[in-house]
Amino acid sequence: MPEKPKKLRAAILGGFIIGIITGLPAISFLNKCCCCGGVILCGLLSLYLYKQEFNAETPPMESSDALILGLLAGFAGAVIGTIVGILSQLIFGPVDRNMAIKFLHWAEEQGTLPPENLGQIDEMIDDLQKSIDAGIRLRDVLSDLLFGLILYPIFSMIGGLIGYGIFGKKKPETPTATPIQ
Repeated sequence: MPEKPKKLRAAILGGFIIGIITGLPAISFLNKCCCCGGVILCGLLSLYLYKQEFNAETPPMESSDALILGLLAGFAGAVIGTIVGILSQLIFGPVDRNMAIKFLHWAEEQGTLPPENLGQIDEMIDDLQKSIDAGIRLRDVLSDLLFGLILYPIFSMIGGLIGYGIFGKKKPETPTATPIQ
Protein backbone atom coordinates (compact mmCIF):
# COMPACT_ATOMS: atom_id res chain seq x y z
CA MET A 1 0.00 0.00 0.00
CA PRO A 2 1.45 3.39 -0.95
CA GLU A 3 2.43 5.80 1.81
CA LYS A 4 1.25 9.36 2.25
CA PRO A 5 3.52 12.07 0.84
CA LYS A 6 6.10 13.70 3.09
CA LYS A 7 4.86 16.82 4.88
CA LEU A 8 8.22 18.59 5.16
CA ARG A 9 8.19 20.28 1.72
CA ALA A 10 4.70 21.74 2.12
CA ALA A 11 5.44 22.76 5.72
CA ILE A 12 8.65 24.57 4.81
CA LEU A 13 6.97 26.40 1.91
CA GLY A 14 4.12 27.48 4.18
CA GLY A 15 6.61 28.39 6.91
CA PHE A 16 8.63 30.47 4.46
CA ILE A 17 5.56 32.50 3.55
CA ILE A 18 4.65 32.83 7.25
CA GLY A 19 8.19 34.12 7.83
CA ILE A 20 7.87 36.74 5.11
CA ILE A 21 4.43 37.83 6.34
CA THR A 22 5.54 38.12 9.96
CA GLY A 23 9.09 39.37 9.41
CA LEU A 24 8.57 42.35 7.12
CA PRO A 25 7.39 45.40 9.08
CA ALA A 26 4.43 46.68 7.03
CA ILE A 27 3.06 43.24 6.21
CA SER A 28 3.58 42.14 9.80
CA PHE A 29 1.50 45.09 11.00
CA LEU A 30 -1.36 44.05 8.70
CA ASN A 31 -1.07 40.44 9.88
CA LYS A 32 -1.31 41.57 13.51
CA CYS A 33 -4.35 43.72 12.72
CA CYS A 34 -6.07 40.70 11.18
CA CYS A 35 -5.45 38.51 14.26
CA CYS A 36 -2.78 36.38 12.56
CA GLY A 37 -4.95 35.99 9.46
CA GLY A 38 -1.84 35.66 7.31
CA VAL A 39 -0.57 32.78 9.44
CA ILE A 40 -3.96 31.07 9.20
CA LEU A 41 -3.94 31.47 5.40
CA CYS A 42 -0.44 30.01 5.22
CA GLY A 43 -1.56 26.98 7.22
CA LEU A 44 -4.36 26.54 4.72
CA LEU A 45 -1.89 26.99 1.84
CA SER A 46 0.42 24.35 3.32
CA LEU A 47 -2.42 21.87 3.41
CA TYR A 48 -3.37 22.72 -0.18
CA LEU A 49 0.21 22.13 -1.32
CA TYR A 50 0.29 18.85 0.58
CA LYS A 51 -3.00 17.74 -0.96
CA GLN A 52 -1.55 18.32 -4.45
CA GLU A 53 0.92 15.49 -3.83
CA PHE A 54 -1.87 12.92 -3.35
CA ASN A 55 -3.02 10.60 -6.12
CA ALA A 56 -5.74 7.96 -6.45
CA GLU A 57 -3.63 5.26 -4.78
CA THR A 58 -2.57 7.36 -1.80
CA PRO A 59 -4.40 6.75 1.48
CA PRO A 60 -6.85 9.55 2.26
CA MET A 61 -5.75 12.60 4.18
CA GLU A 62 -6.83 12.76 7.81
CA SER A 63 -7.36 15.65 10.18
CA SER A 64 -4.21 14.64 12.06
CA ASP A 65 -2.25 15.31 8.86
CA ALA A 66 -3.65 18.86 8.83
CA LEU A 67 -2.69 19.41 12.47
CA ILE A 68 0.84 18.08 12.03
CA LEU A 69 1.33 20.10 8.87
CA GLY A 70 0.07 23.28 10.56
CA LEU A 71 2.34 22.64 13.54
CA LEU A 72 5.41 22.16 11.33
CA ALA A 73 4.60 25.19 9.18
CA GLY A 74 4.08 27.33 12.30
CA PHE A 75 7.43 26.31 13.80
CA ALA A 76 9.22 26.90 10.50
CA GLY A 77 7.44 30.26 10.14
CA ALA A 78 8.53 31.36 13.61
CA VAL A 79 12.19 30.65 12.91
CA ILE A 80 12.13 32.12 9.39
CA GLY A 81 10.11 35.14 10.56
CA THR A 82 12.66 35.88 13.27
CA ILE A 83 15.50 35.73 10.75
CA VAL A 84 13.59 37.90 8.24
CA GLY A 85 12.75 40.37 11.03
CA ILE A 86 16.42 40.73 11.97
CA LEU A 87 17.46 41.15 8.34
CA SER A 88 14.73 43.72 7.63
CA GLN A 89 15.72 45.73 10.71
CA LEU A 90 19.36 45.65 9.61
CA ILE A 91 18.44 46.75 6.08
CA PHE A 92 15.54 49.15 6.64
CA GLY A 93 15.97 50.11 10.29
CA PRO A 94 13.23 50.11 12.92
CA VAL A 95 10.40 51.00 10.55
CA ASP A 96 7.62 49.78 12.84
CA ARG A 97 8.84 51.77 15.85
CA ASN A 98 9.29 54.91 13.77
CA MET A 99 5.74 54.51 12.46
CA ALA A 100 4.46 54.13 16.03
CA ILE A 101 6.26 57.30 17.15
CA LYS A 102 4.87 59.25 14.19
CA PHE A 103 1.37 57.97 14.93
CA LEU A 104 1.61 58.96 18.60
CA HIS A 105 2.87 62.45 17.67
CA TRP A 106 0.04 62.78 15.16
CA ALA A 107 -2.54 61.71 17.75
CA GLU A 108 -1.16 64.31 20.18
CA GLU A 109 -1.32 67.05 17.55
CA GLN A 110 -4.89 66.18 16.62
CA GLY A 111 -6.00 66.44 20.23
CA THR A 112 -7.77 63.08 20.07
CA LEU A 113 -6.14 61.80 23.25
CA PRO A 114 -7.55 62.54 26.69
CA PRO A 115 -5.39 65.09 28.57
CA GLU A 116 -4.78 62.65 31.45
CA ASN A 117 -3.08 60.21 29.03
CA LEU A 118 -0.61 62.69 27.55
CA GLY A 119 2.04 61.83 30.17
CA GLN A 120 1.74 58.14 29.32
CA ILE A 121 2.04 58.92 25.62
CA ASP A 122 5.27 60.83 26.23
CA GLU A 123 6.62 57.86 28.20
CA MET A 124 5.69 55.52 25.35
CA ILE A 125 7.47 57.76 22.84
CA ASP A 126 10.56 57.87 25.09
CA ASP A 127 10.55 54.08 25.46
CA LEU A 128 10.22 53.61 21.70
CA GLN A 129 13.07 56.06 21.10
CA LYS A 130 15.28 54.22 23.63
CA SER A 131 14.43 50.97 21.86
CA ILE A 132 15.46 52.48 18.52
CA ASP A 133 18.72 53.79 20.01
CA ALA A 134 19.53 50.39 21.55
CA GLY A 135 19.31 48.64 18.16
CA ILE A 136 18.81 44.89 17.87
CA ARG A 137 19.00 43.23 21.28
CA LEU A 138 19.24 39.52 21.92
CA ARG A 139 16.44 39.80 24.47
CA ASP A 140 14.07 41.21 21.81
CA VAL A 141 15.06 38.58 19.25
CA LEU A 142 14.49 35.75 21.74
CA SER A 143 11.14 37.16 22.86
CA ASP A 144 10.00 37.46 19.22
CA LEU A 145 11.11 33.88 18.58
CA LEU A 146 9.33 32.59 21.68
CA PHE A 147 6.19 34.52 20.75
CA GLY A 148 6.29 32.98 17.27
CA LEU A 149 7.01 29.46 18.51
CA ILE A 150 3.92 29.61 20.69
CA LEU A 151 1.38 31.44 18.53
CA TYR A 152 2.23 30.63 14.91
CA PRO A 153 1.79 26.85 15.23
CA ILE A 154 -1.60 27.38 16.89
CA PHE A 155 -2.90 29.68 14.16
CA SER A 156 -1.30 27.62 11.41
CA MET A 157 -3.02 24.49 12.76
CA ILE A 158 -6.32 26.39 12.63
CA GLY A 159 -5.58 27.18 8.99
CA GLY A 160 -4.67 23.54 8.37
CA LEU A 161 -7.98 22.39 9.84
CA ILE A 162 -9.88 24.93 7.74
CA GLY A 163 -7.97 23.61 4.73
CA TYR A 164 -8.86 20.06 5.70
CA GLY A 165 -12.52 21.07 5.77
CA ILE A 166 -12.15 22.53 2.28
CA PHE A 167 -9.66 20.16 0.59
CA GLY A 168 -9.91 17.05 2.79
CA LYS A 169 -11.51 13.76 1.95
CA LYS A 170 -14.90 14.14 0.42
CA LYS A 171 -17.93 12.19 1.53
CA PRO A 172 -18.94 9.56 -0.96
CA GLU A 173 -21.88 10.55 -3.04
CA THR A 174 -25.02 8.71 -2.11
CA PRO A 175 -26.60 7.01 -5.08
CA THR A 176 -29.98 8.37 -6.00
CA ALA A 177 -32.77 5.86 -5.99
CA THR A 178 -34.26 5.11 -9.36
CA PRO A 179 -38.02 4.66 -9.41
CA ILE A 180 -39.25 1.15 -10.00
CA GLN A 181 -41.37 0.82 -13.07
